[in-house]
Amino acid sequence: MKKTILLLWIILIGNDVFAQGQDYFLQGLRLEKEFKVEDALEKFELAIRQNPKNEEALTHASRMLSNIGGRLAKSEREQKLDFYERARVYAEKSIEINPSNPETRLAYVISLGLQSEIATNPHEKVRYAQNIHNEATRILQLDSTFAEAYFILGKWQFELSRLNWVELMACRIFFGGFPEEISMGRALDYFNQAYSYKQDTILFLFGLASAQHALGEKDKASQTLHRALALPLSEPDDALRKERCQNLLKQLMQ
Repeated sequence: MKKTILLLWIILIGNDVFAQGQDYFLQGLRLEKEFKVEDALEKFELAIRQNPKNEEALTHASRMLSNIGGRLAKSEREQKLDFYERARVYAEKSIEINPSNPETRLAYVISLGLQSEIATNPHEKVRYAQNIHNEATRILQLDSTFAEAYFILGKWQFELSRLNWVELMACRIFFGGFPEEISMGRALDYFNQAYSYKQDTILFLFGLASAQHALGEKDKASQTLHRALALPLSEPDDALRKERCQNLLKQLMQ
């Protein structure tokens, strides 16, 4: 009888802890939608403490950490690295729980991309580039309609296409060859694919306009940027992205 009561007590306590963890997670989602990133992170981490295998809380915490680190000034490199590393760790834990979730793998790629942006060692940059391409390809194997993966590949192509021939040669040596041909045209194709699946994303439109501008398609780039600027803010970084759209639009008008 005592053992039965003890077992029931343990089950009830466990259910309470799980319910509380879900409450924290839902609070975090609400705060994320309100662009209160730091507060959302706090709730997601409370949810993780209640349930370390809360896949969604781990994924969202990773995204919030990447977001916070991305807003820091370039001069705060060590702090940025700390946020990105924590983001990567959360994403990896989430992947361990469910390796078939594209959203989890997206959080991982974002952390890698941000780390790559501030990496100072060329070998590190190449390693990040390899991992980013591999992960984006893996995401599309899981879901061929996942717009963010096409955007990642577009960004990958866009950045490599801007390298000079010496830098490209060095990358080829480190890579042992690229997994696909590098061109701004391929970047444009990937950005168009991303846009075809999600037409209300400011980030995708900015990427598309950037490639159009690089290819000399100024009228198309201008139209794309105006579409982006007409969209409402839907993600924490959208205000900053609109600023970038405005700046690119000014360049087109010069």
